[in-house]
Amino acid sequence: MRPCFIMIESYSDLKDSGGRNKDCFNAERVFNDCNYKKKEPSMRSSFQIDRDRIIHSSSFRRLRNKTQVFGVFTLDYYRTRLTHSLEVSQIARSIASNINNKYGLNINLDLIEAISLAHDIGHPPFGHLGEEIINSKLLELTEGRCGFEANGQNIRILNFLEKKLYDDSEGKIKLCGLNPSLKTIDGILKYKLPFKFSDKKNHFIYDSDEFILRRLHGGEFINFIENNYNLLNSNNSVKEYFFELTRSLECQILNAADDIAYATHDLEDGVESKLIDINEYNKIKFNSNEKNKKSIDVFFINLGNIFKINNSKMPQLEIKMKLKEFFSNYISKFIINIDIIERKDIFKSANFLSKNNGFFKSDNDNTELINFFNLIEDGIPGLDINNDYSYKYSLIGKNNINEEIKALKIISYKLIMENRNILLNRNKARHILTKLFDKFSSKEKYGEEEETLKLYPDDFQELYNNGFYDEYNEDKLYKMCADYISGMTDLYAMKLYSAMFETANISDLSPF
Repeated sequence: MRPCFIMIESYSDLKDSGGRNKDCFNAERVFNDCNYKKKEPSMRSSFQIDRDRIIHSSSFRRLRNKTQVFGVFTLDYYRTRLTHSLEVSQIARSIASNINNKYGLNINLDLIEAISLAHDIGHPPFGHLGEEIINSKLLELTEGRCGFEANGQNIRILNFLEKKLYDDSEGKIKLCGLNPSLKTIDGILKYKLPFKFSDKKNHFIYDSDEFILRRLHGGEFINFIENNYNLLNSNNSVKEYFFELTRSLECQILNAADDIAYATHDLEDGVESKLIDINEYNKIKFNSNEKNKKSIDVFFINLGNIFKINNSKMPQLEIKMKLKEFFSNYISKFIINIDIIERKDIFKSANFLSKNNGFFKSDNDNTELINFFNLIEDGIPGLDINNDYSYKYSLIGKNNINEEIKALKIISYKLIMENRNILLNRNKARHILTKLFDKFSSKEKYGEEEETLKLYPDDFQELYNNGFYDEYNEDKLYKMCADYISGMTDLYAMKLYSAMFETANISDLSPF
């Protein structure tokens, strides 16, 4: 019998349980009935298998040509979604190792690596702009019945769209994707709110994947959401705390690592590319509180000192090394100042998070937020905060690192995302994705839907004709369009747009 590789709550639990988890939940996969051809037992753990399947997947490889911030138009030699995912993995492992060493936990580092590598696998081309466009088009075409969310798309790819495992035992292909461990899916799920109970703007899981939430937390969790969805959507503070307090510890670690990587690496690229000019700092008006302002000032003072040295003929290589050290020091500082607290302490006090910042989240006090904490005083149904260590703890930031993280993100947004060249490229990307979505979702213009289908690659046509999208009824073409376009790389989207719409390429009939 194949051994069940598990995670444990503490070293004492390992001793008490003889090194075995009673229910082996962590080794359970999404589709236990997926009768694909079995291989010989592997010496790898479930999470090592998940990690390896992710690394070898085509969806992961495509991240190398997907935008992190700058895009492939002019600055493609900087970070992409692929390099970002690798860096998040390293930071997340460091956070988990630090917590393990400090508290005697045994957070599984293979699991941390797997979820880190997969956390952006569902992102469409052109970053968050692509996510906004696809969601907007889907909501419009389906009259609010379907939406698009990158984190939700992660789950869809891992469970269905990535073409590795399938079951044809009943004569009909059933896609199983990479058939990851439930624990891996749980570690990636940032937003445990079904689309039908969300505000539909962003941050939801697809209704077709609600079964995942039921597998993880039972029907009582879904009932809690259904009975309180008006409160959960009442404002951003309530929603963000609900998301945070329903994330596993592994997911929180991933989220923290993602924030750290985003806040530091994008700024590093901005300085390297000279998009960030320290001489322009005083011309920019920052809408931030006093704590953020102080952190912003410190950042530019220290950064300015490096470039002042540069004026004294310091070699460029040494400047680059000092910049690398400058940003590495920020990352190290953030990692060592991440700590954990028990969630039962949070649930018992409606004012706790306003006094002790939840990790990277708003601490605005309001009536809805107080009502929310009163509602969950005894916990959230379906989450075992006493016996399941993944839900026993929440992350917090010490020594003001929350404010420093926010400060760096403010700088990044003001000096990079609002840069004129970046805005011009975003406008170009918006035009490309809008035109592609309109073409591949068209019904009326062609008259016959089959003509639109012929524009799709063969594998998508097969999925469509074999009934994979039938559950979406009249919206099935739109859902397939979202799957197809969101899976494109930036470069592929640009080439396809050129092939379809630019007359200069009209004589080029080579296969695309």
